[in-house]
Amino acid sequence: MGKDLSLHEEWLMKLRNIITAYTRNRAPDPFMIWFRKKDSENFFADDLERVLTILVDARFDQRTTAEKALENTIAVVKRGALKGVIAKEKLTPLIPRQGMTAEKWTDLFFSSLPRLHELARKIVTRREWDAAELLDYMLHDFKVPYPGVKTSRLAVRWIHELVPSMRINMTTYRIPIDSLVYRVGCRMGIIDPKIDKYHGENSPADLKIQSFVKQVFPEEPYLLDEPLWSTGRRAINGGHCFPQNPDCNGCLFQSICPRRSVNIDPAKLGMDTEYMPGRIKRALSSTDRAIKEKQTQFAKFVEELKQKGIRGKEYREKIMQWNREHQDK
Repeated sequence: MGKDLSLHEEWLMKLRNIITAYTRNRAPDPFMIWFRKKDSENFFADDLERVLTILVDARFDQRTTAEKALENTIAVVKRGALKGVIAKEKLTPLIPRQGMTAEKWTDLFFSSLPRLHELARKIVTRREWDAAELLDYMLHDFKVPYPGVKTSRLAVRWIHELVPSMRINMTTYRIPIDSLVYRVGCRMGIIDPKIDKYHGENSPADLKIQSFVKQVFPEEPYLLDEPLWSTGRRAINGGHCFPQNPDCNGCLFQSICPRRSVNIDPAKLGMDTEYMPGRIKRALSSTDRAIKEKQTQFAKFVEELKQKGIRGKEYREKIMQWNREHQDK
């Protein structure tokens, strides 16, 4: 028993080191770089403007690149979005997210701005939050159109990291569980698809994964969020842990992963959609459609490059640029 515990602690230490190195070496988010620069220049009048800016960028940061989201944020801030509800005629068309026209995306932002102001005021007025409570408040109690679960979680983390006078208890942070996180968790032995079923929040798999990430980083459980889901992404998005035939070479967790359930897609076995709430079923269906649509777009783009005779370095650069512009949010 003592030997098994020692081996488990050794494995956890290796995992902590991997995540710590990943966090330290990952490319800085462009929004955080810009925000910290503006804050050092005393650009923001108070915490209300700081939190509002974070909410605005999180809202833009979906189904597009972080760079394009930041361009939109800078554009609306320059037009006075932090000071009040700006006149619609002052808004030139913003860079749209996928599946939406620039005019529609601009109109939607204009209509959501008053509610973003009110949400920022409510957050700042209270000043102390549990991460889970704040996320639930943003997603349900005071919902602003279009920030989804991932971007709302991103906003909570940004408020914690960029506005130190706001006290966010991040120990209650819950990482979102999707098929990517579920699959990687199974392959790493965190959960067992035959036993730990997932059918929404507080289901067995959810509880076990949330408990595990808090065991690894009790004060900062969110640090495991991105490494897990990014590992489960498709090859064109830099992932390794595919539903079938995972490519373990070069995977972030290659040195410590026991490689369980590699001959099946554990998410198909353990993620039970039969008893999920309707909203979760719709979300999964929407995700499947989005993936198929993106695969079709990518295949068409590759064919166009071939027809144009583009090869070698230029081909690789164009593929990388396409991936950056169509990254999952």
